[in-house]
Amino acid sequence: MLTVEDNETLCRVGPGTEMGELFRRFWIPAAMSEELLEKDGTPLRVRLLGEDLVCFRDTEGRIGLLHERCPHRRSSLALGANERCGIRCLYHGWKFDVDGNCVDTPGEPPNSALKERVKAVAYPTVEKGGVIWAYMGPPEDQPPFPEYEFLNMPEGHSMVSKVQEECNYAQGLEGTIDTVHAGALHRTVRWHDEGKLAHEQVLYADVDVQHTSYGFRYAGLRKLPDGSTHTRVTIVPFPFFTFIPSPGSTQGRRLVNAWVPRDDVSTWHMQWFFNAEAPIDVEFRKKESGVHIKPDFTKKVGFAEWYNQDREAMKNDYFSGITGVVMQDHAVVETMGPISDRENENLGQSDLAIVTWRRMLIKAARNLARTGELPEILTNSAIDFSAIKSYEQIVPPGHDWKDDIQLEKMFESVE
Repeated sequence: MLTVEDNETLCRVGPGTEMGELFRRFWIPAAMSEELLEKDGTPLRVRLLGEDLVCFRDTEGRIGLLHERCPHRRSSLALGANERCGIRCLYHGWKFDVDGNCVDTPGEPPNSALKERVKAVAYPTVEKGGVIWAYMGPPEDQPPFPEYEFLNMPEGHSMVSKVQEECNYAQGLEGTIDTVHAGALHRTVRWHDEGKLAHEQVLYADVDVQHTSYGFRYAGLRKLPDGSTHTRVTIVPFPFFTFIPSPGSTQGRRLVNAWVPRDDVSTWHMQWFFNAEAPIDVEFRKKESGVHIKPDFTKKVGFAEWYNQDREAMKNDYFSGITGVVMQDHAVVETMGPISDRENENLGQSDLAIVTWRRMLIKAARNLARTGELPEILTNSAIDFSAIKSYEQIVPPGHDWKDDIQLEKMFESVE
């Protein structure tokens, strides 16, 4: 459990909050590239860390990410015309480029120097891995862009998706660093039927956490009858990413989640499915998630429809009665409420990774606020982001999973 004060620190992400200021020191996903394919196309409204922004691709293909309100009279720039390397406000025609510079004030006298003194708040962007990333912190502290493996896959070997989750970011993230829930919530058979997958057959797992330069990683360790250990290693890089080993055909198949706060009570759940060894089956991935989205990336089926839970399926087919892994995850965390009352929790040994994440993130946010200290992931230039990987493996008796002995892989197909 957390105190009310600690929970507030963890969950509040707006400007000026401790966690919000920490998150602003990272490169964070702002939108998917597919939302802004056209040069001089329709501007996109973006809500990120409690701020209302406008995103646009200019005539030269550069990405601008500005505060939505025009610096002149505060009308929405998202209504404006995107043309000739800038966005022109609908109200009075003031124009701003991707860096926030005011390049035209047509209603002012010809000799006016007003545009030299006015600037829109603009955030730097990088386009990578099918996503437009933003840095929203102090310019002098802008870190290098983290070149994770999943952002540099060959064509067809990766897909990215997003869907809005109606709760605080921390609830969604904690679900993916909960190794026990996979054998219960995502159980592919009924509760009393023999499990098909290792984590269904042995629900209990020892949780072993290892602190790292990028955050931490942990192993869910399940003893097998022959004395070996089924080891499922989840990676948790700061500030809100989880790298999950996907059960499947080869070592190369993996999943990365990002839980990007829109504000305190809603989240962009972004996912990259990728495989360095084979192309991604896009249609299968869409079916596997169970989520059908509207054009604005909200769910067609959610809380109001009680996630289309099928009680007959629960009796006859599989435990949750909810179709799709992502839909199952959203159901359990959204029903906690917009912000979970963690002071009323009763945690167990299996929650060690969740407790670790909370403590580390709260400590990092408070250190930044009180001393200006940044997490190591932002200051250690020796970190090789491309080498950070999740995996499953069978560890023989007498060996330690931390040795990363890449032996026989245990990937049981769910297809």
